[in-house]
Amino acid sequence: MSDQYEAVFARYDTDGDGRLTVDEVTAAIAGLFPANEVNDLSGIVQSLFTEYDTDHDGFLSMAEFVPLAKNLPELA
Repeated sequence: MSDQYEAVFARYDTDGDGRLTVDEVTAAIAGLFPANEVNDLSGIVQSLFTEYDTDHDGFLSMAEFVPLAKNLPELA
């Protein structure tokens, strides 16, 4: 995996446990929009987890995050 994705993943993995939580992904997505445009991101984040959390453990691993980042280059 590229260093670029590892650096982005590490930036969003605020507790450093090697996986992204719903809260961490929500914060990452919220950072893409001006604060006044962010209402409720729970539906968007839930959809992302449904699609990208392939082992269904409730977290995004680095391997699960890369396809998400490739499809949402704004995250990088």
